[in-house]
Amino acid sequence: MSDLDAFMAAGSTSVSNLILEHFNQTGLTINELVVYLYLSYWQQNHQEAPDLATIANLTQLSQADLFAVINNLIQKKAIQLTSTVNHAGQTSDHYDLSPLLIQLLGTQTAEASQPEPAQGSSLFSMVEVEFGRPLSPIEQQTIRAWLEEDHYAPEMIQLALREAVLNQAYSLRYMDRVLINWEKRHLTTPQQVQADKDRQNGL
Repeated sequence: MSDLDAFMAAGSTSVSNLILEHFNQTGLTINELVVYLYLSYWQQNHQEAPDLATIANLTQLSQADLFAVINNLIQKKAIQLTSTVNHAGQTSDHYDLSPLLIQLLGTQTAEASQPEPAQGSSLFSMVEVEFGRPLSPIEQQTIRAWLEEDHYAPEMIQLALREAVLNQAYSLRYMDRVLINWEKRHLTTPQQVQADKDRQNGL
């Protein structure tokens, strides 16, 4: 078999340029991108569910590390785990890879069609200054969701940012946990948060 025949026989895997051109905006690590690409490769070249042992070997990751990376991809909403049942009643897991593309497409459309609210823009700037880096479009979308869907007051988001900085936890995930904790405890203003801290400290 000639080199050209071997090349043709190997086949090819299609990857959206959207991912490659906007990788720095996805919030993914290099390992997460590599695993995402291998899951895409498997999906395009195999009918059966991904063989994670094979993918771990191809990516030079241990199976434990591969499971951790896949879990991160799910947490970041880059992929979604789905289960199917065949005619024999056997369940198999598959990975839907479209959420990452949908996020990127949604971000591109939103940036092109909507001016940034002044409130959100101010919060973006504050977080970027404290984190020491630009926010990715997905991170900007998270902050918008806090304002528009969760209806967190801007001053509460700023207070959650302060908590993150004081604890050297420079991530929106940490801020989200803080905001959810306050919401569960019905703390909706900075004054209530401070009063709660004073009670805990016996002041």
